[in-house]
Amino acid sequence: MGESSNDPGDRHPVGSVTDDGRIVSGGADGGSGRSRWRLLEKLWAIILAAGLGFGAIVLPAVLILPLLAATMVFPIEQPLSPLAELTINFVFGQILAMGGIAATYLWATGKELSFVRIRTPTLGQLLVIAVAPFVVLFSIGIVNLISFSLGVQAASHSLLNFEGIEPTFYLVLIPFMILIVGPFEELLYRGVIQTRLTNSFSRPSAIVLASFIFVPIHLTAYSAGGASLVQVLAAFGALFAGSVIYGALYEWTENLTVVALAHGLTNSIQLLVVYVITTNEELQELANQATVLVGL
Repeated sequence: MGESSNDPGDRHPVGSVTDDGRIVSGGADGGSGRSRWRLLEKLWAIILAAGLGFGAIVLPAVLILPLLAATMVFPIEQPLSPLAELTINFVFGQILAMGGIAATYLWATGKELSFVRIRTPTLGQLLVIAVAPFVVLFSIGIVNLISFSLGVQAASHSLLNFEGIEPTFYLVLIPFMILIVGPFEELLYRGVIQTRLTNSFSRPSAIVLASFIFVPIHLTAYSAGGASLVQVLAAFGALFAGSVIYGALYEWTENLTVVALAHGLTNSIQLLVVYVITTNEELQELANQATVLVGL
C-alpha cells in the first residue's frame, strides 16, 4: 500500500513515528510489549484518519471567514442564489478543503500520487462504473425503507429545501457532481484516509472506519431543514451503506477513478430523479417518498 512494513528489521526504533506518521510497532521485545505498540499504532491511525476527515468540516469555515469579513467591511453584495451558495461550497468544501488536505498529506508524508491509486479504467471497470450507482441507490433505498417501517422518515438533503428555483437547476448541478464532488470526496476519504487505515487494519475494518469518518461531513446538509436527530441518524444510516459500497469498490478495483466516477454518477442520478419529479405534475404526490427513497 505504499508504506514501509512493520518488521523487526525496520530501521526505525519501536515506538518512533515514521515520516508518514506511522508508529513503529514491530520488533518489540516480548509479545505483550509488541501488542501494546500495535494497539497504540492502531489508535494513532484512527486519530490521524479522523483528523484528516473532520478537518474537511472545519477547514471550509476557516477559509471562508476572510470572505465573510470582506462582505462586512466592504460594500460587497453577498451571493444569495442557490447556485452561488453551492458553488462556494464546492470551491471551499471540496476543492480547497478536501483536495488541499489530501495534497498536504501526500506532500508531508512523501507519498507519490500513486499512493491513492488513480488509474485509467479498463473496459471491465467502465461497466462497473455504470452498474455501481444502481447498487448504491438500491442499498440506500433498502435502508430508508427499513427506517420508514420503524416510523422514522430519513432527513432530506438541503438541496430540496431551496425555494423558487427552476427544475433545470438540478441538471446544472450534475457536472459539479461528476467533476468535483465525486472526485474530491473520494480522493480524501477513500484515496487517502481508507488507504492509510489499511496499513493498520484489515481491508474490511478500514472500509468501515473510513465510512464512519465520511458520514459526518454531511451533517449540515441533512440537518439544515430542521430535521430531528433521529431523522438525521436515519439519513446517516443510508449514507453509511453507500459509503461501505464505495469503500469495497475501491479495494476491489484498486482504482480511485472508478469509485470517484461511480460516486459522481450516483449523485447525478439522484438529481435527475428530482428533476423528473419536479417537471411532472402526475408525480408530485410521490415526490417526497421518491426523493427520500433514493437518498435525497
